[in-house]
Amino acid sequence: MYPQEIMPNVYWGFYGGKYRTLEAFIEEVKRYNEDFGIRWNPDETVFEGAALTVQFAYWDEEDDEETEEDFDLHADKGAFTAGELLFKIHNHVVEKLEDDDRHFFEGLTLWEGEDYANSKTPLYFLNQGS
Repeated sequence: MYPQEIMPNVYWGFYGGKYRTLEAFIEEVKRYNEDFGIRWNPDETVFEGAALTVQFAYWDEEDDEETEEDFDLHADKGAFTAGELLFKIHNHVVEKLEDDDRHFFEGLTLWEGEDYANSKTPLYFLNQGS
């Protein structure tokens, strides 16, 4: 029912702070992917649902341990385009990931195990690389 993988072939790094506008973000991601010979389509619908939950991991300096955090995202128009989804993920995680070793986007993978705390929306793991 939900896609197993979302944007596995999109290149991006979570650093440089938050973006103020979707347009500025899209231009940067396009430029970044062009350096790898990839033509990224920010207008492609990548998730047909209106909401999803994303989980990511980061190193918590205060607790001196790896921490997992999840957050909900809601599509502006009932479905997520590649640009909108990556923009919202970036702005949510960048402050915790920009100094982390694993701060590169490697797509999203659907969780298919038992229900999780907020099982009203599908849960996707943020695949992070270094």
